[in-house]
Amino acid sequence: MLLIVIPFILGITIFESYVLPLEIVIAALLLSTLATWFLIPQWTAWGYAAVSFILLGYTIAELRAPISSTPYNVTTEMVVRVESTPNQRADYHIADGRIIEWIDSDGTHRADDRVVLWLRTDSIYYGDELNLCASLTPRISRNESYDRLMHRRGMVGGISVGSCNIIDKSHSHTKPSLQQRATELLRSHLRDSTSYAVVEAMVAGKRDLMPSALRQAYSTTGLAHLMAVSGLHLGIVMVIITSLLLPLRLIHHGHLIAHLITIIGVWLFAVMSGLSPSVIRAALMLSILQIALIGRWHYNSLNALSIAAFVMLCYRPNYLYDISFELSVLAVAGIVLWAVPIIRHIHFRGWLPRITITTITIGIAATLWTLPLVSHTFGNMPVASIVLTPAVMLFAYIVVICGILSLILPTSLASMTMAAAEWAASIQNGVVEYSATLPFHTINHTMSEVEMMLCYATYIAVTLLLASINRKKVLFLE
Repeated sequence: MLLIVIPFILGITIFESYVLPLEIVIAALLLSTLATWFLIPQWTAWGYAAVSFILLGYTIAELRAPISSTPYNVTTEMVVRVESTPNQRADYHIADGRIIEWIDSDGTHRADDRVVLWLRTDSIYYGDELNLCASLTPRISRNESYDRLMHRRGMVGGISVGSCNIIDKSHSHTKPSLQQRATELLRSHLRDSTSYAVVEAMVAGKRDLMPSALRQAYSTTGLAHLMAVSGLHLGIVMVIITSLLLPLRLIHHGHLIAHLITIIGVWLFAVMSGLSPSVIRAALMLSILQIALIGRWHYNSLNALSIAAFVMLCYRPNYLYDISFELSVLAVAGIVLWAVPIIRHIHFRGWLPRITITTITIGIAATLWTLPLVSHTFGNMPVASIVLTPAVMLFAYIVVICGILSLILPTSLASMTMAAAEWAASIQNGVVEYSATLPFHTINHTMSEVEMMLCYATYIAVTLLLASINRKKVLFLE
Protein backbone atom coordinates (compact mmCIF):
# COMPACT_ATOMS: atom_id res chain seq x y z
CA MET A 1 0.00 0.00 0.00
CA LEU A 2 2.92 2.36 0.61
CA LEU A 3 3.98 1.85 -3.02
CA ILE A 4 0.46 2.88 -4.05
CA VAL A 5 0.11 5.88 -1.73
CA ILE A 6 3.38 7.58 -2.75
CA PRO A 7 2.57 8.00 -6.50
CA PHE A 8 -1.06 8.77 -5.59
CA ILE A 9 0.10 11.67 -3.40
CA LEU A 10 2.42 12.83 -6.17
CA GLY A 11 -0.56 13.07 -8.52
CA ILE A 12 -2.46 15.23 -6.02
CA THR A 13 0.50 17.61 -5.65
CA ILE A 14 0.89 17.91 -9.43
CA PHE A 15 -2.71 19.16 -9.64
CA GLU A 16 -1.73 22.10 -7.41
CA SER A 17 0.69 23.37 -10.07
CA TYR A 18 -0.73 22.20 -13.40
CA VAL A 19 -4.33 22.04 -14.61
CA LEU A 20 -4.93 19.71 -17.55
CA PRO A 21 -8.16 18.83 -19.40
CA LEU A 22 -9.91 16.12 -17.40
CA GLU A 23 -10.77 14.10 -20.54
CA ILE A 24 -7.11 13.79 -21.50
CA VAL A 25 -6.10 12.74 -17.96
CA ILE A 26 -8.81 10.05 -17.78
CA ALA A 27 -7.84 8.71 -21.21
CA ALA A 28 -4.20 8.51 -20.13
CA LEU A 29 -5.26 6.79 -16.91
CA LEU A 30 -7.16 4.11 -18.83
CA LEU A 31 -4.26 3.52 -21.23
CA SER A 32 -1.67 3.23 -18.45
CA THR A 33 -3.95 0.84 -16.50
CA LEU A 34 -4.36 -1.40 -19.56
CA ALA A 35 -0.61 -1.34 -20.12
CA THR A 36 -0.08 -2.38 -16.49
CA TRP A 37 -2.25 -5.47 -16.92
CA PHE A 38 -1.02 -6.61 -20.32
CA LEU A 39 2.72 -5.87 -20.28
CA ILE A 40 4.74 -8.95 -19.41
CA PRO A 41 8.08 -7.50 -18.17
CA GLN A 42 7.53 -6.88 -14.47
CA TRP A 43 9.64 -3.71 -14.24
CA THR A 44 7.69 -2.19 -17.15
CA ALA A 45 4.36 -3.09 -15.56
CA TRP A 46 5.44 -1.52 -12.26
CA GLY A 47 6.37 1.68 -14.10
CA TYR A 48 2.96 1.92 -15.76
CA ALA A 49 1.27 1.09 -12.45
CA ALA A 50 3.06 4.05 -10.83
CA VAL A 51 1.91 6.29 -13.69
CA SER A 52 -1.65 5.01 -13.23
CA PHE A 53 -1.73 5.95 -9.57
CA ILE A 54 -0.21 9.37 -10.31
CA LEU A 55 -2.98 9.98 -12.84
CA LEU A 56 -5.59 8.58 -10.43
CA GLY A 57 -4.47 11.04 -7.74
CA TYR A 58 -4.57 13.90 -10.25
CA THR A 59 -8.04 12.89 -11.48
CA ILE A 60 -9.57 12.65 -8.01
CA ALA A 61 -7.98 15.97 -6.97
CA GLU A 62 -9.49 17.68 -10.02
CA LEU A 63 -12.92 16.10 -9.52
CA ARG A 64 -13.01 16.97 -5.81
CA ALA A 65 -11.73 20.56 -6.12
CA PRO A 66 -14.24 22.93 -4.43
CA ILE A 67 -15.91 25.27 -6.93
CA SER A 68 -18.34 28.00 -5.90
CA SER A 69 -21.71 28.17 -7.67
CA THR A 70 -22.34 31.55 -6.01
CA PRO A 71 -20.80 34.59 -7.76
CA TYR A 72 -17.96 36.35 -5.96
CA ASN A 73 -17.97 40.02 -4.89
CA VAL A 74 -21.55 40.55 -6.02
CA THR A 75 -24.08 41.78 -3.45
CA THR A 76 -27.08 39.51 -3.74
CA GLU A 77 -29.82 37.98 -1.67
CA MET A 78 -28.95 34.55 -0.36
CA VAL A 79 -30.03 31.94 2.19
CA VAL A 80 -27.25 30.68 4.46
CA ARG A 81 -27.44 27.92 7.09
CA VAL A 82 -25.20 28.12 10.19
CA GLU A 83 -23.58 24.69 10.53
CA SER A 84 -21.41 25.05 13.63
CA THR A 85 -21.51 26.72 17.01
CA PRO A 86 -20.15 30.29 16.66
CA ASN A 87 -16.73 30.72 18.30
CA GLN A 88 -15.64 33.95 19.96
CA ARG A 89 -12.84 35.96 18.36
CA ALA A 90 -11.52 39.41 19.31
CA ASP A 91 -14.61 41.48 18.46
CA TYR A 92 -16.73 39.04 16.45
CA HIS A 93 -17.77 35.38 16.19
CA ILE A 94 -16.83 32.89 13.51
CA ALA A 95 -18.81 29.86 12.30
CA ASP A 96 -19.08 27.44 9.41
CA GLY A 97 -21.96 28.03 7.04
CA ARG A 98 -23.47 26.76 3.82
CA ILE A 99 -25.12 28.77 1.05
CA ILE A 100 -28.38 26.99 0.23
CA GLU A 101 -29.59 29.32 -2.51
CA TRP A 102 -28.96 32.75 -3.98
CA ILE A 103 -31.18 35.07 -5.99
CA ASP A 104 -30.52 37.38 -8.93
CA SER A 105 -32.50 38.86 -11.81
CA ASP A 106 -32.75 35.42 -13.45
CA GLY A 107 -34.45 33.88 -10.41
CA THR A 108 -33.48 31.56 -7.55
CA HIS A 109 -30.40 29.35 -7.89
CA ARG A 110 -29.80 26.32 -5.68
CA ALA A 111 -26.34 26.06 -4.15
CA ASP A 112 -24.30 23.90 -1.80
CA ASP A 113 -21.27 26.09 -1.06
CA ARG A 114 -19.42 25.83 2.26
CA VAL A 115 -18.37 29.24 3.60
CA VAL A 116 -16.85 30.91 6.65
CA LEU A 117 -19.23 33.29 8.43
CA TRP A 118 -17.90 36.38 10.24
CA LEU A 119 -20.70 37.20 12.67
CA ARG A 120 -20.96 40.77 13.99
CA THR A 121 -23.98 39.97 16.15
CA ASP A 122 -24.48 37.71 19.18
CA SER A 123 -27.99 36.55 18.24
CA ILE A 124 -27.00 33.86 15.74
CA TYR A 125 -26.83 30.20 16.75
CA TYR A 126 -26.15 26.78 15.29
CA GLY A 127 -28.98 25.68 12.98
CA ASP A 128 -30.20 29.19 12.09
CA GLU A 129 -31.12 29.91 8.48
CA LEU A 130 -30.29 33.48 7.51
CA ASN A 131 -31.83 35.38 4.62
CA LEU A 132 -29.05 37.84 3.83
CA CYS A 133 -28.20 40.65 1.48
CA ALA A 134 -24.47 40.09 1.29
CA SER A 135 -21.56 39.27 -0.99
CA LEU A 136 -19.25 36.27 -1.05
CA THR A 137 -15.55 37.12 -0.92
CA PRO A 138 -12.99 34.54 -2.12
CA ARG A 139 -10.40 35.65 0.47
CA ILE A 140 -10.96 34.08 3.88
CA SER A 141 -7.89 35.40 5.71
CA ARG A 142 -5.13 37.95 5.26
CA ASN A 143 -2.72 35.14 6.11
CA GLU A 144 -2.06 33.51 2.76
CA SER A 145 -1.19 30.07 4.14
CA TYR A 146 -4.32 29.97 6.35
CA ASP A 147 -6.46 31.20 3.45
CA ARG A 148 -5.09 28.41 1.26
CA LEU A 149 -5.67 25.87 4.04
CA MET A 150 -9.34 26.85 4.44
CA HIS A 151 -9.92 26.56 0.69
CA ARG A 152 -8.28 23.15 0.73
CA ARG A 153 -10.70 22.17 3.49
CA GLY A 154 -13.59 22.85 1.12
CA MET A 155 -14.46 26.45 1.97
CA VAL A 156 -15.18 28.54 -1.14
CA GLY A 157 -15.07 31.93 0.59
CA GLY A 158 -16.33 34.08 3.44
CA ILE A 159 -19.42 36.18 4.22
CA SER A 160 -19.68 39.03 6.72
CA VAL A 161 -22.96 38.92 8.65
CA GLY A 162 -24.31 41.76 10.77
CA SER A 163 -27.70 42.95 11.98
CA CYS A 164 -27.79 45.45 9.10
CA ASN A 165 -27.72 42.86 6.29
CA ILE A 166 -30.00 40.20 7.82
CA ILE A 167 -33.37 40.30 6.04
CA ASP A 168 -34.93 37.43 7.95
CA LYS A 169 -33.86 34.70 10.33
CA SER A 170 -35.41 31.35 11.16
CA HIS A 171 -34.33 28.15 12.82
CA SER A 172 -34.07 25.11 10.58
CA HIS A 173 -34.95 22.80 13.51
CA THR A 174 -31.99 20.66 12.62
CA LYS A 175 -31.60 17.75 14.98
CA PRO A 176 -28.67 18.29 17.33
CA SER A 177 -25.59 16.51 16.12
CA LEU A 178 -24.08 13.69 18.14
CA GLN A 179 -21.24 16.02 19.08
CA GLN A 180 -23.67 18.65 20.40
CA ARG A 181 -25.60 16.08 22.41
CA ALA A 182 -22.38 14.83 23.97
CA THR A 183 -21.34 18.41 24.77
CA GLU A 184 -24.67 19.16 26.44
CA LEU A 185 -24.43 15.96 28.48
CA LEU A 186 -20.88 16.77 29.61
CA ARG A 187 -21.87 20.33 30.51
CA SER A 188 -24.67 19.03 32.72
CA HIS A 189 -21.91 17.72 35.05
CA LEU A 190 -19.87 20.94 34.90
CA ARG A 191 -17.95 21.78 38.10
CA ASP A 192 -14.85 23.84 37.25
CA SER A 193 -15.00 25.83 34.00
CA THR A 194 -11.27 25.84 33.14
CA SER A 195 -10.73 22.15 33.87
CA TYR A 196 -13.99 21.24 32.18
CA ALA A 197 -12.93 23.09 29.02
CA VAL A 198 -10.01 20.67 28.68
CA VAL A 199 -12.27 17.66 29.32
CA GLU A 200 -14.67 18.84 26.62
CA ALA A 201 -11.81 19.37 24.17
CA MET A 202 -10.26 15.94 24.82
CA VAL A 203 -13.54 13.99 24.81
CA ALA A 204 -15.92 15.84 22.47
CA GLY A 205 -13.38 17.65 20.31
CA LYS A 206 -14.73 21.15 21.08
CA ARG A 207 -12.43 23.91 22.31
CA ASP A 208 -14.97 26.74 22.57
CA LEU A 209 -14.56 27.22 26.33
CA MET A 210 -10.76 27.03 26.50
CA PRO A 211 -9.22 30.39 27.57
CA SER A 212 -6.84 31.81 24.98
CA ALA A 213 -3.96 31.89 27.52
CA LEU A 214 -4.38 28.19 28.30
CA ARG A 215 -4.63 27.34 24.62
CA GLN A 216 -1.41 29.28 23.99
CA ALA A 217 0.34 27.42 26.83
CA TYR A 218 -0.53 24.05 25.28
CA SER A 219 0.67 25.30 21.90
CA THR A 220 4.04 26.69 23.05
CA THR A 221 4.88 23.58 25.09
CA GLY A 222 4.06 21.29 22.17
CA LEU A 223 1.18 19.57 23.96
CA ALA A 224 -1.62 20.87 21.77
CA HIS A 225 -1.88 17.35 20.32
CA LEU A 226 -3.49 16.25 23.59
CA MET A 227 -6.44 18.54 22.79
CA ALA A 228 -6.95 16.91 19.40
CA VAL A 229 -9.01 13.73 19.57
CA SER A 230 -6.91 11.05 17.88
CA GLY A 231 -5.65 7.50 18.18
CA LEU A 232 -5.06 7.82 21.93
CA HIS A 233 -8.72 8.60 22.54
CA LEU A 234 -10.12 6.04 20.12
CA GLY A 235 -7.78 3.40 21.50
CA ILE A 236 -9.22 3.99 24.97
CA VAL A 237 -12.75 3.78 23.53
CA MET A 238 -11.88 0.46 21.89
CA VAL A 239 -10.49 -0.92 25.17
CA ILE A 240 -13.63 0.15 27.06
CA ILE A 241 -15.95 -1.43 24.47
CA THR A 242 -13.86 -4.60 24.32
CA SER A 243 -13.96 -4.92 28.11
CA LEU A 244 -17.74 -4.48 28.21
CA LEU A 245 -18.19 -7.11 25.48
CA LEU A 246 -16.05 -9.82 27.08
CA PRO A 247 -19.14 -11.96 27.99
CA LEU A 248 -19.99 -12.20 24.27
CA ARG A 249 -16.88 -14.30 23.73
CA LEU A 250 -18.44 -17.08 25.78
CA ILE A 251 -21.04 -17.81 23.08
CA HIS A 252 -20.52 -19.36 19.65
CA HIS A 253 -19.18 -16.74 17.17
CA GLY A 254 -19.59 -14.14 19.90
CA HIS A 255 -16.15 -12.72 19.16
CA LEU A 256 -17.32 -11.80 15.64
CA ILE A 257 -20.26 -9.86 17.06
CA ALA A 258 -17.91 -8.18 19.55
CA HIS A 259 -15.56 -7.05 16.76
CA LEU A 260 -18.45 -5.63 14.70
CA ILE A 261 -19.87 -3.77 17.70
CA THR A 262 -16.40 -2.39 18.44
CA ILE A 263 -16.14 -1.00 14.90
CA ILE A 264 -19.56 0.65 15.25
CA GLY A 265 -18.64 2.06 18.68
CA VAL A 266 -15.35 3.49 17.43
CA TRP A 267 -17.06 5.26 14.53
CA LEU A 268 -19.84 6.59 16.78
CA PHE A 269 -17.18 8.17 18.98
CA ALA A 270 -15.41 9.50 15.87
CA VAL A 271 -18.65 11.18 14.73
CA MET A 272 -19.29 12.49 18.24
CA SER A 273 -15.85 14.12 18.39
CA GLY A 274 -16.31 15.96 15.10
CA LEU A 275 -14.61 13.69 12.52
CA SER A 276 -11.34 15.58 12.39
CA PRO A 277 -8.69 14.12 10.03
CA SER A 278 -6.74 12.60 12.94
CA VAL A 279 -9.93 10.92 14.23
CA ILE A 280 -10.86 9.52 10.82
CA ARG A 281 -7.31 8.16 10.38
CA ALA A 282 -7.43 6.45 13.79
CA ALA A 283 -10.94 5.07 13.23
CA LEU A 284 -9.91 3.59 9.87
CA MET A 285 -6.81 1.94 11.34
CA LEU A 286 -8.75 0.49 14.28
CA SER A 287 -11.46 -0.76 11.89
CA ILE A 288 -8.79 -2.48 9.79
CA LEU A 289 -7.47 -4.08 12.99
CA GLN A 290 -10.92 -5.42 13.91
CA ILE A 291 -11.47 -6.72 10.36
CA ALA A 292 -8.08 -8.45 10.51
CA LEU A 293 -9.09 -10.08 13.80
CA ILE A 294 -12.38 -11.24 12.27
CA GLY A 295 -10.63 -12.78 9.27
CA ARG A 296 -7.63 -13.94 11.33
CA TRP A 297 -5.30 -12.06 8.99
CA HIS A 298 -1.91 -10.62 9.79
CA TYR A 299 -2.16 -6.96 10.81
CA ASN A 300 0.64 -4.68 9.66
CA SER A 301 0.51 -1.19 11.21
CA LEU A 302 2.40 0.55 8.41
CA ASN A 303 0.16 -1.06 5.80
CA ALA A 304 -2.93 -0.06 7.79
CA LEU A 305 -1.65 3.53 8.00
CA SER A 306 -1.11 3.56 4.22
CA ILE A 307 -4.62 2.17 3.59
CA ALA A 308 -6.15 4.79 5.91
CA ALA A 309 -4.27 7.61 4.20
CA PHE A 310 -5.24 6.31 0.74
CA VAL A 311 -8.95 6.05 1.62
CA MET A 312 -8.99 9.53 3.18
CA LEU A 313 -7.23 11.11 0.21
CA CYS A 314 -9.62 9.40 -2.21
CA TYR A 315 -12.54 10.92 -0.31
CA ARG A 316 -10.95 14.36 0.11
CA PRO A 317 -7.58 14.95 -1.61
CA ASN A 318 -7.17 18.27 0.22
CA TYR A 319 -6.58 16.33 3.44
CA LEU A 320 -3.01 16.16 2.14
CA TYR A 321 -2.57 19.84 3.03
CA ASP A 322 -4.39 19.69 6.37
CA ILE A 323 -1.89 20.12 9.20
CA SER A 324 -3.84 17.80 11.52
CA PHE A 325 -3.76 15.04 8.87
CA GLU A 326 -0.04 15.55 8.28
CA LEU A 327 0.85 15.55 11.98
CA SER A 328 -1.34 12.52 12.65
CA VAL A 329 0.24 10.45 9.87
CA LEU A 330 3.78 11.49 10.81
CA ALA A 331 3.25 10.76 14.51
CA VAL A 332 1.91 7.27 13.79
CA ALA A 333 4.71 6.62 11.29
CA GLY A 334 7.25 7.53 13.97
CA ILE A 335 5.59 5.24 16.48
CA VAL A 336 5.37 2.32 14.03
CA LEU A 337 8.88 2.67 12.57
CA TRP A 338 10.84 3.67 15.68
CA ALA A 339 8.92 3.17 18.93
CA VAL A 340 7.47 -0.29 18.25
CA PRO A 341 10.82 -1.95 17.25
CA ILE A 342 12.53 -0.40 20.29
CA ILE A 343 9.80 -1.64 22.66
CA ARG A 344 10.01 -5.14 21.17
CA HIS A 345 13.74 -5.31 21.94
CA ILE A 346 13.36 -4.25 25.58
CA HIS A 347 12.55 -6.88 28.17
CA PHE A 348 10.43 -5.65 31.10
CA ARG A 349 9.90 -6.92 34.61
CA GLY A 350 6.49 -5.88 35.84
CA TRP A 351 3.66 -3.99 34.24
CA LEU A 352 4.56 -0.57 35.70
CA PRO A 353 8.04 -0.35 34.12
CA ARG A 354 6.59 -1.63 30.86
CA ILE A 355 3.87 1.04 30.75
CA THR A 356 6.35 3.77 31.75
CA ILE A 357 9.01 2.87 29.17
CA THR A 358 6.38 2.30 26.46
CA THR A 359 4.78 5.71 27.08
CA ILE A 360 8.13 7.52 27.09
CA THR A 361 9.31 5.76 23.91
CA ILE A 362 6.10 6.44 22.03
CA GLY A 363 6.11 10.10 23.15
CA ILE A 364 9.70 10.66 22.03
CA ALA A 365 9.23 8.94 18.65
CA ALA A 366 6.00 10.82 17.84
CA THR A 367 7.53 14.16 18.89
CA LEU A 368 10.70 13.68 16.84
CA TRP A 369 8.74 12.79 13.72
CA THR A 370 6.44 15.82 13.98
CA LEU A 371 9.07 18.35 15.13
CA PRO A 372 10.35 19.35 11.63
CA LEU A 373 6.81 19.96 10.34
CA VAL A 374 5.85 21.92 13.47
CA SER A 375 8.96 24.09 13.08
CA HIS A 376 8.29 24.70 9.39
CA THR A 377 4.59 25.52 9.94
CA PHE A 378 4.53 27.36 13.27
CA GLY A 379 8.09 28.72 13.53
CA ASN A 380 9.07 27.00 16.77
CA MET A 381 10.43 23.70 18.02
CA PRO A 382 8.72 22.74 21.31
CA VAL A 383 11.51 20.55 22.63
CA ALA A 384 9.88 20.46 26.08
CA SER A 385 7.16 18.21 24.67
CA ILE A 386 9.69 15.35 24.50
CA VAL A 387 9.78 15.34 28.31
CA LEU A 388 6.30 16.68 29.05
CA THR A 389 4.34 14.26 26.86
CA PRO A 390 5.21 11.16 28.96
CA ALA A 391 4.83 13.22 32.17
CA VAL A 392 1.22 14.27 31.51
CA MET A 393 0.11 11.18 29.60
CA LEU A 394 -1.18 9.45 32.75
CA PHE A 395 -3.47 12.40 33.50
CA ALA A 396 -4.54 12.47 29.85
CA TYR A 397 -5.60 8.83 30.17
CA ILE A 398 -7.66 9.67 33.27
CA VAL A 399 -9.32 12.66 31.56
CA VAL A 400 -10.34 10.66 28.49
CA ILE A 401 -11.46 7.50 30.34
CA CYS A 402 -13.48 9.36 32.99
CA GLY A 403 -14.88 11.79 30.41
CA ILE A 404 -16.13 8.94 28.22
CA LEU A 405 -17.60 7.16 31.24
CA SER A 406 -19.47 10.37 32.09
CA LEU A 407 -21.31 9.97 28.78
CA ILE A 408 -22.48 6.41 29.33
CA LEU A 409 -22.97 6.05 33.10
CA PRO A 410 -26.07 7.06 35.10
CA THR A 411 -26.14 10.64 36.38
CA SER A 412 -25.04 9.84 39.93
CA LEU A 413 -21.97 7.91 38.79
CA ALA A 414 -21.30 10.26 35.88
CA SER A 415 -20.90 13.18 38.29
CA MET A 416 -18.19 11.26 40.12
CA THR A 417 -16.29 10.34 36.95
CA MET A 418 -16.55 13.94 35.71
CA ALA A 419 -15.09 15.14 39.02
CA ALA A 420 -12.17 12.76 38.51
CA ALA A 421 -11.73 13.95 34.90
CA GLU A 422 -11.67 17.60 35.98
CA TRP A 423 -9.19 16.80 38.77
CA ALA A 424 -6.80 15.17 36.29
CA ALA A 425 -7.34 18.04 33.82
CA SER A 426 -6.50 20.62 36.51
CA ILE A 427 -3.18 18.87 37.27
CA GLN A 428 -2.44 18.58 33.56
CA ASN A 429 -3.21 22.29 33.10
CA GLY A 430 -0.95 23.19 36.03
CA VAL A 431 1.99 21.27 34.56
CA VAL A 432 1.48 22.85 31.13
CA GLU A 433 1.07 26.41 32.46
CA TYR A 434 4.15 26.11 34.69
CA SER A 435 6.22 24.62 31.87
CA ALA A 436 5.21 27.49 29.57
CA THR A 437 6.88 29.97 31.97
CA LEU A 438 10.22 28.15 31.99
CA PRO A 439 13.04 29.30 29.70
CA PHE A 440 14.15 27.14 26.80
CA HIS A 441 10.87 25.18 26.64
CA THR A 442 10.81 25.95 22.95
CA ILE A 443 13.33 26.96 20.29
CA ASN A 444 12.15 29.73 18.00
CA HIS A 445 13.33 28.49 14.63
CA THR A 446 11.49 28.20 11.34
CA MET A 447 12.76 25.35 9.22
CA SER A 448 12.81 26.00 5.51
CA GLU A 449 11.11 23.50 3.26
CA VAL A 450 14.52 22.15 2.21
CA GLU A 451 15.63 21.70 5.84
CA MET A 452 12.38 19.93 6.68
CA MET A 453 12.73 17.55 3.73
CA LEU A 454 16.35 16.83 4.68
CA CYS A 455 15.23 15.94 8.22
CA TYR A 456 12.65 13.48 6.96
CA ALA A 457 15.08 12.07 4.41
CA THR A 458 17.48 11.45 7.30
CA TYR A 459 14.71 9.77 9.33
CA ILE A 460 13.89 7.47 6.41
CA ALA A 461 17.56 6.66 5.80
CA VAL A 462 18.08 5.77 9.48
CA THR A 463 14.93 3.63 9.42
CA LEU A 464 16.07 1.72 6.31
CA LEU A 465 19.57 1.26 7.74
CA LEU A 466 18.26 -0.16 11.02
CA ALA A 467 15.79 -2.38 9.16
CA SER A 468 18.56 -3.80 6.99
CA ILE A 469 20.70 -4.54 10.07
CA ASN A 470 17.88 -6.27 11.94
CA ARG A 471 16.51 -8.19 8.96
CA LYS A 472 16.63 -11.88 9.68
CA LYS A 473 18.38 -14.18 7.25
CA VAL A 474 16.14 -16.82 5.72
CA LEU A 475 17.49 -20.17 4.56
CA PHE A 476 15.43 -21.96 1.94
CA LEU A 477 15.63 -25.77 2.09
CA GLU A 478 14.87 -27.69 -1.04
